[in-house]
Amino acid sequence: RISNSAQHISSVSTSAATQPPLSSRRHSCSSMAERALSPSEFSEYEASQHLFRQIKQAVAAGDERLTDDLLFQVSESIVGPGEDFAKGVIFAAARDRDGLPVLRLLEMGHGVDIFRLVDSDGDSVTHLAAKSQTAETMEFLKQKLQAAEADWNPFEARDSRQKTVMHRAAENLTDHGSTFQWLMFELEADCLTDRDANNNTVIHTAAEFQKAESMQFIKEKMNGVECFKLRGINNMTAVHCAACN
Repeated sequence: RISNSAQHISSVSTSAATQPPLSSRRHSCSSMAERALSPSEFSEYEASQHLFRQIKQAVAAGDERLTDDLLFQVSESIVGPGEDFAKGVIFAAARDRDGLPVLRLLEMGHGVDIFRLVDSDGDSVTHLAAKSQTAETMEFLKQKLQAAEADWNPFEARDSRQKTVMHRAAENLTDHGSTFQWLMFELEADCLTDRDANNNTVIHTAAEFQKAESMQFIKEKMNGVECFKLRGINNMTAVHCAACN
């Protein structure tokens, strides 16, 4: 089961996201804007970003002593008044394209429950990693969940805009869309038709952001092209969204 230290980690409360005016340009198929940070949040955000960068550099340099000292700053803050700062470091690692080495160390210290943490915009660590990192991170998470015999599935989670992890992966072009393609192989086909708060399916999102190779995978997964005729925001099909790509 999940380690005791991980069980102490509580989810950050989510805040409602507001829908911006629709645009006829690049993001006409996209959903909602992220919430702006308050001055106090910005300061805390900058501090957690700075600590993450320090950890990342220490790991890359192979400085184990410095890495341990920096990770201790996260561990001593994860429960109590400094928990938002500590969680900010975890979110920063998930948002970073090359953040997997740091995520590995954070998971080692706090267990797989770190992937359930939710930021102030409603995104779980899994959502953030799916949007920014490669298939290697998703495989790492899968292996850790199996090893811990976790009774929850992070790939089913939705954020405050009702986006699934698949929606987020569909926005990710890192490593030529490997994250999105990995999830397509791992999950059932009906995950592609999950809808977000804007009524867009994963297929709509993929059409706006992914390359032709990913769309071919969708066609094969869905056994044909009928899925590209599904209607989303403003009655748009995936073909409309592809025109924004």
